[in-house]
Amino acid sequence: MSSASYEPVERAHHFTVQVGHNLYMWGGRQSDLPEVHSNEKKKAMCSVVEVCNLKSGRWKRKPTTSDPPLGVRSYAAAVIRNEIFFFGGWCGHDDCYHNSLFSFNIDTLNWKELSPTTSRHGPMMRVQCGMTAVRFSDEDCLAVIGGFGPCCNNTPPQPGAQYNNGRCNEVHLYKLKTGEWTSPTVTGDRPPPIDAFTLTSINNTTAILFGGSSGDKKTKDVYILEFTDTSVNCTKFSKPGRFVRWPKGRWGHSSVLINCSSGPHLLVVGGSHTKDCWLLNVSKMEWKELNIPDSVTNRYYHSLSVWNETQTTHWIIEFGGLKGDSILSNTAFIETISRDDLVVQSVLDINEYQKRRVLEGLEPDKDILDKKPRKDDLLRLFQSSDSHFSTIGTALGVKVDDLMHSPMSASDKLILVFQRWIDSNNDVTWRKVLQVCNDYPDQLGKAKAHVKGFLSL
Repeated sequence: MSSASYEPVERAHHFTVQVGHNLYMWGGRQSDLPEVHSNEKKKAMCSVVEVCNLKSGRWKRKPTTSDPPLGVRSYAAAVIRNEIFFFGGWCGHDDCYHNSLFSFNIDTLNWKELSPTTSRHGPMMRVQCGMTAVRFSDEDCLAVIGGFGPCCNNTPPQPGAQYNNGRCNEVHLYKLKTGEWTSPTVTGDRPPPIDAFTLTSINNTTAILFGGSSGDKKTKDVYILEFTDTSVNCTKFSKPGRFVRWPKGRWGHSSVLINCSSGPHLLVVGGSHTKDCWLLNVSKMEWKELNIPDSVTNRYYHSLSVWNETQTTHWIIEFGGLKGDSILSNTAFIETISRDDLVVQSVLDINEYQKRRVLEGLEPDKDILDKKPRKDDLLRLFQSSDSHFSTIGTALGVKVDDLMHSPMSASDKLILVFQRWIDSNNDVTWRKVLQVCNDYPDQLGKAKAHVKGFLSL
């Protein structure tokens, strides 16, 4: 099969993570994956990552280095800049659940174990939990919530948490600076023991939880979780009345957050015993159903990611999942347009998407330097150079005097520098970014290498 037509094999119980203009996919339930703790075939199959270039819609396989996680199915994943984090998961045999935490660097394609699987401390060994990245001042953390795991031979119960038939409502924070698991104080409407829900980041300190399996029912409740470095406050939203439009309960669904001019919106696709798509206006807590083909919505334990191609054009990328007992392998691209509201423009399979990109005249590499950079891409590429925020700001022609003696962290100052440059609309191009790197090779040589790699120059 040629690389132009390559598409990954079928899988479910996996995640996709979008970074820049690439989509990364690893692990999951696959037909040929050995259901053993570890052997050479399993390690070989888990030592590759699938990468989709979202500009062209082309998938390719990339080999990874170091040992990948053993929890290959029903893990949780989150991204912080150029690292994707994987927590927990099921090994594929017996009651072999994990509570290990791994990082995967998308630049080096290298795995690193941050916290091993253990029954002595930390979150319980589990699957189908939620994990989201949070940030307080200058500290990155990972929040892990809920999930399902074995009732015996597991970690000690977390004070204040509840456990019911293998499900839990534990809440843990992992601090990347210190490598410690902590138990924040939980206030408000703590979710019950729950699994197979979605946990989606709204901003650096807030996430939204929807659906899941709790007790013997599929829930349709929404929770807003607000984090600090020592606490989390939970606010529950239930269907307010009989005639209010609200999705039915579900588990095994997928969700993404889309930012419109009217505020953040949560898009929910599929789930067990459902075949629909719903959009939640988070600020108003109002739902509406979207008209999406059953071929996209009639599945569960699939992956969903969003690529914000422009400020108003958002591509939702779906892969795999289960339909009955069948494992799916198709990639679907849902084009949405946001202004005051969000509208579904088209739904394309992978061949239609690739043709669309060609027919629209996907710009050749020589013109990419004249494109406008996105702030999140700039911050990721220059994260190792944040101490040079003043040099970068001066070279970009933005004000930095007020930042020199500010108590803010260097990374926050760099955020302001790039935001001011983008707001200035003064030669905001990748060409200008490379020019700045060329003018200051000693300070920005590493950032230049990252930029050139990102642009495939």
